[in-house]
Amino acid sequence: METNDDIATGGLVTGTISLLILLVGLGSLALGVSWAWIAFPIGYGGVLPLTLGVLRTRSAAGDRSAETQPTESTPVATLRERYARGEIDESEFERRVEGLLETES
Repeated sequence: METNDDIATGGLVTGTISLLILLVGLGSLALGVSWAWIAFPIGYGGVLPLTLGVLRTRSAAGDRSAETQPTESTPVATLRERYARGEIDESEFERRVEGLLETES
């Protein structure tokens, strides 16, 4: 899922690359370069889509790495997991949580 930061970055990159393509193409035309027209199909047909594809790939890779990072394991979280798996019953869970809360204060 794309975040607002990803969308803003994509828009900034798209605008910057489009401006560079226009500057190269129109600048070359103004200088009389005979093959200047080639900047437009190469830029808009190759460079821009390639760059946006790389951005999306990096964004997706960042999302996956954030999902696989281990979460902080606290004693209460461990107890919740054991209770959810059925390893301890409700009374044992409550007793242990109360014991942990007493030792924290």
